[in-house]
Amino acid sequence: MKPGNEKYDKVITLLRKSKPELDSTSDIEREVLRRISEIERSGINFPGVVDFLFGWVYIGWVRRSLIAASVVLVIIFVYQQSVILKRIDVISRQTIVTDKGSVPTPADQIEKMMTVYKMTGRILPSKTITISESQMKELLETVKELQNKYKNLEDLIEGDPQLKKLIENKLIDSNRNKINL
Repeated sequence: MKPGNEKYDKVITLLRKSKPELDSTSDIEREVLRRISEIERSGINFPGVVDFLFGWVYIGWVRRSLIAASVVLVIIFVYQQSVILKRIDVISRQTIVTDKGSVPTPADQIEKMMTVYKMTGRILPSKTITISESQMKELLETVKELQNKYKNLEDLIEGDPQLKKLIENKLIDSNRNKINL
């Protein structure tokens, strides 16, 4: 063994054997009680509250996770606003139907609907058509009236053979003039 290690071992054994002697235990007891009562009397102090509320600022992972959470919330907000704006745009393109009548759509919208009709055979998507109850009743009454007039016209044509022959000839002529695709 080296001489430095022997001295070190002697100092360690000497320190382990020696016990501290307390001369004034009552002074220590009074100081402890004084400090405890001082903490109870002080109550809430402003620097302590600020440190308690904002102590997380000094912890790196907490700060980064809160930043990530705020970025996610902003992204969700932007997505939500874009969805709302798209729905408002769809609503603004629809025809407004009330009991008093309907508000016409702009001319460019009518052109778009005609293009869709030519391509698909449908004027509007089924989701955008709204009809009030009074308009539905009016439509049904008009259809019944047209059916009655058509029935009367058929009866009139069937009753007059010359008129029937004239109409058939006109239909044959108009079918010849049509272009067959």
